[in-house]
Amino acid sequence: MSFNVIITHEQGLDNYRFVISRLRRTGLDYVIVDKGPSIILLRVNDPYNTIEVLREHIKDIPVIYRVIPVDLVVDPYVETVAEKARELAELKIPVDKTFRITLHGRLYWSETRLPAHTMDAVRVIANGINRTVSLTKPDYVVYIRSIKLYHRRRYATITVTTPDKIIALKSGKP
Repeated sequence: MSFNVIITHEQGLDNYRFVISRLRRTGLDYVIVDKGPSIILLRVNDPYNTIEVLREHIKDIPVIYRVIPVDLVVDPYVETVAEKARELAELKIPVDKTFRITLHGRLYWSETRLPAHTMDAVRVIANGINRTVSLTKPDYVVYIRSIKLYHRRRYATITVTTPDKIIALKSGKP
């Protein structure tokens, strides 16, 4: 599955159609890879540029909750996510900067295939990243989202970026 932008929005077919109609007006070059009840997965040339373009139009799309650029899509296992998050963090987070981890959705232990408790997963992922943690004012965010659309495979997405590169309009929503 090849996507690099996640858009979450209020549930409903009408809201999906509304978001798509507004996306068309932005002039972005995108492909809809998949969609769910309140999520749209896009493939674009540059996910971070897409965030900047959408920021200019976001006031016209009030049903959107979040727009997240995606650096990597991996299997939803804590150990896999931890390894890839560490690699991305070493590349993207300067040594003197701080980070926090945000995890949305469920990850699993690779050996047992059982769900991991969120705090356990976050602890394992954070322990692999050799940077200072800041929960209140991080310079960077390691944003991990687990996605399952309909009855297909589950994926985990990893994004390592500054907090301003993720559009989050409605706190506490999908």
